[in-house]
Amino acid sequence: MKKEIWIFIIVLFMCIGAVLGILCYNKTKESSYALNLPSADSVYKINLEQNGKIIEINEQDKIKDIVNGVAGVKRTTNDDSVQDSPINVDNEIKIDFEFGENKNSTVFVYEKKDKYFIEQPYNGIYKISQDEYNSIEKYIRESN
Repeated sequence: MKKEIWIFIIVLFMCIGAVLGILCYNKTKESSYALNLPSADSVYKINLEQNGKIIEINEQDKIKDIVNGVAGVKRTTNDDSVQDSPINVDNEIKIDFEFGENKNSTVFVYEKKDKYFIEQPYNGIYKISQDEYNSIEKYIRESN
């Protein structure tokens, strides 16, 4: 009888250990992404594209405004981006940052189901406010 109790206790601890191991593995497997953008000082041109219309921005004060608006406060997410551009979204604006020698970085800002997002291809999807979205879209509206 004593032997059966010890076997039961050992099996019980093994099961608890297995469950805890699985839970810990899934926690560490979860990825966290950070928005990866050039500094505002290194960007010399931004192209905004919406519905086939392209706006080129070269003025440093506007460039800083856009970079700072997109960068936000150290955005992080667990939602990954697995495509070149977002799908099934509304009011998409493609933002191309040109910096350094022949370097560029692309992000998309868009609306989806009455929420607003920034997506960096193959990096992550980040929630933003409607005001942050509007601060980018205003440059396209102003060019009309």
